[in-house]
Amino acid sequence: MAGATNTRRQTRRAVIKVFAILMALFMITLAAGTVIGGLAVRDALRAERRAQAETQLAGFEKALRTVLGQIENLGSSMAASLEVAARNQPEQFGSDINKLLSTTPWISAVIIQHAGQTMTFPSGFAGVPIDLEAQSSGGSSGPVFLGPYTLQNGNEVLVYRFANNENVLNLVIGVHPILEAVGFLELEQWAQFTVATGSGQNATVTASTGSAVSPDAEPVSRQLTSANATWTIRLSPRALANGPNNWPLTLKTIIILLLIGYTTPFVGLIIMARAHLRNSRHLEDSRGEVETLSRQLDVALKASEIGMWQHDVESNSQTWDDQILKIYGRERTRDHQTFEEWLAYLHPDDQPRFRQFSWKDTARNNGFTSEYRIITPDGTEKYIRSAGNAFRDASGRQQFVGINWDVTADVALQKELTEAKATAEARNADLEDAWHQLEEIAYHDSLTGLPNRRQFEERLEAMRATGALLNDTKIMIIDLDGFKSINDTMGHFFGDDVLKFAAQTFSNHLAPEDFLARTGGDEFIMILPSTTNADQLARSIIDAFAKPVEINNRPCRIGASIGIASVQDATETPGNLLIKADIALYEAKKLGRGRTVFFTEDLKIKTLAGKKLGDELLEAIDRGQITAFFQPIFDMNTMHVIGVEALARWRHPVRGILSPDSFMEAAQSIGIIRKIDEIIFNQATDLLRDCLETGVNIPGLSVNVSAERLQMPELMAQVSRCDLPREKLHFELLESISFEHADDSLLQTIQEIRNKGISIDLDDFGSGNASLVGLMNVRPDRLKIARQLIEPITTQPESSLVIQTIVNIANSLEIEVICEGVTSEAHAEILKNLGCHIGQGYLFSRPMSAEHFINFMRNQPDSRQKDH
Repeated sequence: MAGATNTRRQTRRAVIKVFAILMALFMITLAAGTVIGGLAVRDALRAERRAQAETQLAGFEKALRTVLGQIENLGSSMAASLEVAARNQPEQFGSDINKLLSTTPWISAVIIQHAGQTMTFPSGFAGVPIDLEAQSSGGSSGPVFLGPYTLQNGNEVLVYRFANNENVLNLVIGVHPILEAVGFLELEQWAQFTVATGSGQNATVTASTGSAVSPDAEPVSRQLTSANATWTIRLSPRALANGPNNWPLTLKTIIILLLIGYTTPFVGLIIMARAHLRNSRHLEDSRGEVETLSRQLDVALKASEIGMWQHDVESNSQTWDDQILKIYGRERTRDHQTFEEWLAYLHPDDQPRFRQFSWKDTARNNGFTSEYRIITPDGTEKYIRSAGNAFRDASGRQQFVGINWDVTADVALQKELTEAKATAEARNADLEDAWHQLEEIAYHDSLTGLPNRRQFEERLEAMRATGALLNDTKIMIIDLDGFKSINDTMGHFFGDDVLKFAAQTFSNHLAPEDFLARTGGDEFIMILPSTTNADQLARSIIDAFAKPVEINNRPCRIGASIGIASVQDATETPGNLLIKADIALYEAKKLGRGRTVFFTEDLKIKTLAGKKLGDELLEAIDRGQITAFFQPIFDMNTMHVIGVEALARWRHPVRGILSPDSFMEAAQSIGIIRKIDEIIFNQATDLLRDCLETGVNIPGLSVNVSAERLQMPELMAQVSRCDLPREKLHFELLESISFEHADDSLLQTIQEIRNKGISIDLDDFGSGNASLVGLMNVRPDRLKIARQLIEPITTQPESSLVIQTIVNIANSLEIEVICEGVTSEAHAEILKNLGCHIGQGYLFSRPMSAEHFINFMRNQPDSRQKDH
C-alpha cells in the first residue's frame, strides 16, 4: 500500500514537473515573441512615417517648382522685351508690372537698370541694402540669384537677376512668401529649409528657416536647382512614442506572465486589446497626416491658382475641384461633368482639335500637355494650359488625373510685348517711309486711290474756316445705279473693278479746281467751285454711263444718280450742306436710273414725309399690319382657277388697305424688303396648309422672292422645313434682277430651289433688265408679261407685236406665259388670239384676304380641279 502511494506521488511530481517545464518554455517563447514582434512593429512604423515624409516633400517640391517656374517664365519674357517696351511704352510697361505685382505675392518688387538709369516698381519700395549695379552675374549668360538681403522691415529676400545686353531686370523675391505659398510653414517644427547660391566650392548658405534636423532622426531631403540657386528641404519623420521596443515594459510583462501562468489566455487578450488600441491610434495619426498633406497640397494649388481634375475613361465623365470651376466661371451644379459638356466650354475654333482626342492613345503615350481657349459665361476668352497622366484605380478602371491653370495674362503679356517689339523694329527700319504710307492710307481710298471721307471732311471744314466756302459752291454726291445687284450677281471682285472704272470716268470729266473723293461703298462726292457748271458736269457723267460698258472683257450696264446742293449764305455749315445733297440724291434714286436732282426746300419736306412713312412701316411690321392678299390666276379659255399669287398689303390704321405701290419704295430704302417677303411667304404657306386640311384645292401658289432674299442662306433652310407639297409652290423672281451676268452662286441657288420641287417664275417680264441671255440662263417654268406691256394693246397695235414676239420666244423655250394686268374683255380676247390663254387681273378677280379667297375657291365650279 505504501509503495503504491509513493508511486502515485512520484507520478504526480513528474507530471507537475513536466507541466512546469512546458509552461516555462511557453512563457519564454511568448516573451521572446513579444520582444521580436515589438521590434518588427517599430521598424514598420518607422518605414511608414519615412514614406509619409517623402510624400510630403514631393508635394513641397512640386509646389516650389511651379512657383519658381512661373517666376522664371515671367522674368524671361519681361527681360526679352525690356528694351523695346521700356523705351516705346514706358507707362503701359509700368502698369503691366504693377498689375503683375498685385497677382504674385512672392515678388516684392521689380528693379530695372536701363541706359544708366534705375527704375523701381512699386515706386515706394525701399530697396535692398546693397548696390545692385556693383553686383556681377559671375559671367553667366543666364539668370542668376543674388542675396540673401534683409530689408528694413526685417524680411529676407533674394534678387533674381536677368541680364540682356546693357539692360538688367531684377525680381525681388520674398523668401517667407514662397515658403508660405508651398505650405512649408505648417510643418516648420519638423522641417528645415535652406537655399544656397553660387556653384561648386563657392556655394554659400544664404537663407535657412525651420527646426534643426538631427542626423540621428534619419531625415529625408529634396533639392531643387533653379539658375544658380539650390533649394533644400529636410524633413524628420515623426518620432515614435514608447511602444513595443520599451524594454522595462517588456520585462514587466514577462514577470507578470510568469506570476500568472495559468491566466495566460487572459493576458493574451489584454495584449491583443492593447495592440488594437495602438493600431487605432496609429490609424488616427496617419489619417491626420493625410489630411495635413491634403491641406498642404490644396494651399500650394490655390497659391499657384491651379485646378485639379479627374477623368474616368470608361464613363467619359470628369470631376473638377473648386479652382477649375472658378477658372471656367462656372457654378457647381453636380459632382460630375461629361466630356461633351467640357467641349462646349471651349472656343469654337479649338473644339475640332479635341473632338478627335483619344484618351486610350494618350494613356499609352504617358500623358499629355496642351493649351486651348475657353469662353466663360460672361463672354470672356481665356487661355488654359492643361497637363495630365493616366493611372488605374483600386478597381482597375482607367483614370486620368491632371491640372489646369489660367495662362491668359502670360499669353496677353507675351503677345503685347512681342507686338510692341515687332512694331518698334518695323518703325526703326524705315520710319520716314512708314509715316508717308500711314498718311496715304489715312487720307486715300485704297481701292480707287481717290481721297477718302476723312480727307473730304477735313478739306470741307478747312474751306469753311478760311472763308473759301463761298456762295454757289456746290456739293455733288454720285451713287452708282444697280451696283448692289452687280455685287450680288457678278461677285465683289467684279464690283471692285466697276468702282475703279467709275472713279476713272469721274476724274476724266473734272476740271483742275474740282475735288473728287470716294466716301464709301458706291458713293462719290465732289466739291465744285462756283465757276464749275454743275448741271453740265452731271449730264456729261450720266451720258458716260448711258451705254453698256466693257470691264475686264465683260459687258456691264451701270448708271449714276446725282444729288446736288449749293451754299446759300455764309451761315451754311458743311454738315448741313451734306444733308441737303443726300436728300437730293435720295430723290434722284427714287426717280429711277440716271437722274440728277438739285436740293430745294420742298424736296426736304417731301423727304421728311418719306422718313415718317418708313418709321410707320417698321411699326407696322412689329404690330402685324403687313398681311397677304391673294389674287387668282385663270385659264382664260375655261375660266378655271389654275393658281393664285400672294401679294403684300398694309392694313394701315388710318389710310386703310395699302398696295405695295404705296410703301415698297420706303421698304426698299430702309432695307426691309426681305422681311416683308418672309412674312408673306409664311402667311401664304399657312393658307395652303389650311386649304389642304379643309379639302379646298389650290392648284398652285406663287410668292415673290426679292434679290436680297434670294441671296440669303435662310431661304433654303425655310424651304427645307416646309412640309407642304412643293410641286404646288412657285417662286416669282423679279425681272429687275440681273440674270444676264449672274454668277454661278445665284444660278446654283435657283437650281437648288428647282431640285426641291419648287417652280421658278419670272415676274414683270419686259419692264426691267430682261434679255434673251438672262432668259436662257434662268430657263423659268413660267414668265409673266408686265402689265405695262399688256395695258396699251387695245389702242396700240404695235404693242401686240411685242406680246406676240415674247409668246413665240417662250413657246420655243417651252416656257409657259402668264399675262398680268388683264382689265377688260377686249384685253382678254386679243391676248387669247396672240396665243396667251393664262391671265390675271381685275377682269377676273381683285386681290382678296385669305378668308375671302377660301370662300371664293369653294364656290368655283370644280373645286377639286387638278393642277394645270
